[in-house]
Amino acid sequence: MLLPSIKWLPSVLTLIGLITVFSSACSPEPGPTAVPPTSTSPATEAPSPTPAQNTPNPLPEVTQWGVFDAAIQLPGEYTHEQKYLEIGVTARFVGPDGREVAVNGFWDGGRTWRVRFAPSLPGEWTYTIRAVDDQGEIAASNGRFQAIPPTAELLENNPNYRGFLQLSDNGRYLTYADGTPFFWMGDTAWRANQLTMSFVPQPDDEGPDVAEFPTYLDNRQGKGFSVIQVVAGFPTQPERINEGGPTYLEMFSVINPENFQWLDRRLEAILERGMVPVIIGQWELAVGTMTPEDLQRYWQYLIARTQAYNVIWIVTGEYGFEDDLDDVRALGEFIQTQNSTNHLVTVHPTPNRPHPAFSSAEHFWGEAWLDFHLHQTWDTAAVRETMVGDYGRLPPTPAVNAESGYDGMRSWDRERVRLEAWATFMSGGAGYTYGANGVWNWNDGCCDDEQHEPPRWHEAIDIPSSYDMQRLVDFFAPLPWWELTPNEELTSDGYVLATPGERYLVYLPDLPLEAAATRWWWTGKQVEETAVTLDLGDITGTFTVSWFNPATGDTVAGEAITGGQRHDLIAPFSGDALLHLTSE
Repeated sequence: MLLPSIKWLPSVLTLIGLITVFSSACSPEPGPTAVPPTSTSPATEAPSPTPAQNTPNPLPEVTQWGVFDAAIQLPGEYTHEQKYLEIGVTARFVGPDGREVAVNGFWDGGRTWRVRFAPSLPGEWTYTIRAVDDQGEIAASNGRFQAIPPTAELLENNPNYRGFLQLSDNGRYLTYADGTPFFWMGDTAWRANQLTMSFVPQPDDEGPDVAEFPTYLDNRQGKGFSVIQVVAGFPTQPERINEGGPTYLEMFSVINPENFQWLDRRLEAILERGMVPVIIGQWELAVGTMTPEDLQRYWQYLIARTQAYNVIWIVTGEYGFEDDLDDVRALGEFIQTQNSTNHLVTVHPTPNRPHPAFSSAEHFWGEAWLDFHLHQTWDTAAVRETMVGDYGRLPPTPAVNAESGYDGMRSWDRERVRLEAWATFMSGGAGYTYGANGVWNWNDGCCDDEQHEPPRWHEAIDIPSSYDMQRLVDFFAPLPWWELTPNEELTSDGYVLATPGERYLVYLPDLPLEAAATRWWWTGKQVEETAVTLDLGDITGTFTVSWFNPATGDTVAGEAITGGQRHDLIAPFSGDALLHLTSE
């Protein structure tokens, strides 16, 4: 039953218990509790009786951009199939400025349905919840709650309270709803919603007896990662389970709420650490196997469960394996019809046939349902060529390198992964997602027969390249990185980002690239030593000089240089280097 076309059939809706209100999807400290007013008049020797006052109960409070959650009980006798396919629960919320937002509810097991919503404005919100079935009269639940602004401390500890991610005004990067720029440093945890990557300790697994998924998240949070990429469901693969079982109890007519309850816990664990879940609804196999109707019902359910969280939705993984891209396009368009809360939507490409692409822009550029583009290259030469190509498309649309080579697989090692990360940002990319063998496939002793012999997860989460990503984040964090643009006129020796006349970054890889990319001749620069010639002939002023070492995080100061001439500079250390010029 789809949100835009739901029909109000006769129904019975009985509300049992209290509506539960959470101040956050991430379970923050509760907000202040309103206290009924009390008299401040001094007591007298013989106080006279005072009439009882009608003090209204204070409204429930929800932190702005937190999660309002209402549990509804339906008393009718329904099969599980009817609960998933036929019973519709919807809610309409009206904000303090009069705006209206309609969302779907979802079946959460037994007789329970839920509605979730994140208030985007502080102030009083009203809501109406309705259910539709064929067993009685129309009934509705009306209510109110107060959205309170997040405290400065809460914003400092968890930027998700700045609001859902959106595109910047200039179309070059992502921001939170309040306009704060979002620096995308992601990690691939494709198997995060599987029992393999357990949420609770599994003593039978090899390695430390800890809750693996929370341990992993603490590690990534400590290293400055801001995005965790997760496959939400495996509807065509019942063998892939989490603590609640498979995605479906019966394919594809009965969803498994317990599976999604454990997905909720994982998403909330990511969010409460200040990171953003980027969720692939399903891998490409499902698009070719499930009917469009089954896929739409599945996505309607997934959206209803996750739309109150700060998430990004990926229509499908590796769409290029599909025979008909119109199926992918139709699913993306449907997702946007359900997207009343304005989450970002994108799609994940593959360089494989029958529809190879390094970037989703190669097939879907300019289509209204796609908010920004993802890259998958597995080709070091193509990283820069594709990113620069997308940066030059108009109107501007952000592009994120969401999957390149994994450290420990094929020819990818620490140095090459570090080069790809830096090359992505130095080419105008809006984000980079790191990958490590043993993490994306989460080897807890399960995976010794895999082709690339992944190390154990507790070793893989701390390989040196993961700290290289932390150093990259730490370098960019204090800079107005969103103001920097690719600027190749300064030198022929490196990759340049600049705010002309104010700041220049020149990255020197010191690692030969392939002469040709997979599908085109490589036209980028070959940089084999950390030396650079800068042409400052058209630039005035004096610039401080420093060298940043991406492999160690060390910074070495150089002598200041002036504009109006050429300068030959050599890095004071071996390996790749970043030259940083700032105007005095």
